[in-house]
Amino acid sequence: MLKFRDLALRFWTAGLGMLITGAVHAQDVGAFYAGKTITVLVGAGAGGSYDIYARALANHMGRHIPGAPALVVKIAGGVGGGVATAIQVEHSAPKDGTTIGIVQQTNVTGQLTEASVAGKYDVSKWRWIGGMAALRNFHGVWFTAPAQTLAEATTKEVIIGATGRNSPTYTVPAALNEMLGTKFKMVLGYNGTADLNLAMERGEIQGRGASWISVVLQAPNYISEHKLKPLVVDGLTRDPLLPDTPTLLELAKNDEQRAAVRLISASADFARGFFAPPGVPADRVAALRKAFDETMVDPAFVAEADKLQLTIEPRSGEELDRLAAEIVASPPAAVAMAKKLLGSE
Repeated sequence: MLKFRDLALRFWTAGLGMLITGAVHAQDVGAFYAGKTITVLVGAGAGGSYDIYARALANHMGRHIPGAPALVVKIAGGVGGGVATAIQVEHSAPKDGTTIGIVQQTNVTGQLTEASVAGKYDVSKWRWIGGMAALRNFHGVWFTAPAQTLAEATTKEVIIGATGRNSPTYTVPAALNEMLGTKFKMVLGYNGTADLNLAMERGEIQGRGASWISVVLQAPNYISEHKLKPLVVDGLTRDPLLPDTPTLLELAKNDEQRAAVRLISASADFARGFFAPPGVPADRVAALRKAFDETMVDPAFVAEADKLQLTIEPRSGEELDRLAAEIVASPPAAVAMAKKLLGSE
């Protein structure tokens, strides 16, 4: 029969072994990242809000990762809503934790509603690191557009610039066309909000969407000079920056449309969400998530975000994991109506 002293020694030895194993495990993550660079691929255009958020994160997150790697932002472009970046990060990027991505939030529901991307990626398999803020996208018209209200847009065609079918610059006016009978004509292929702004100023297009913060950051004179008028927001709630602008959900005419709009707008929580590819070792994912959470309350990061006028509403990687799984498991009826609203049946 074991004596108490012997039993205690066994427990102590086992506990010491676990501590040593944990220390080596943590040391392995630090040893891996020491001297390395993490590439942050941005599936949006240069100078836009996705770019700005990514650079703010990259300036500070490395300090919180074991081994203190550098983070370097690489712009992959916003044509197509960042679908190419979503596919690249999932399938082609290294699966070792040295690449993370951020793409436009419509990619989360796009895998359900867009036949062109169905099966090409799966957001429920991505290793979500964390989200910096939700994003409610607006749709608006230039001050010279022939229609200045949604009612007028039901009788007059308005040319709208869009980066791709899987971008909110396309999906929001497409939903309005189906729900309200507006006559927005989308022109695809623009590379981000800076490109769209130039197109409006040149008279090529008569309106655009994306985030209102992109207007605040890139072209505040559009606001002060009343050059760009927001008509609708696609969030589940109104944008605090646009309290008088209705949401798509408010404009839905029946329960079927409301269920579909909820699905479309649920992706707002992923707008500033960063993810690693499937297959990245769990300990490195955990380290990246912890570093992300710490960065969100880092005084130096908070000061930079305030200076840049960035809204910060952090979501953990675990939260985004759960939300992605729920969206991918959406009821077929809601998906079917969402496809109808987006013109992608």
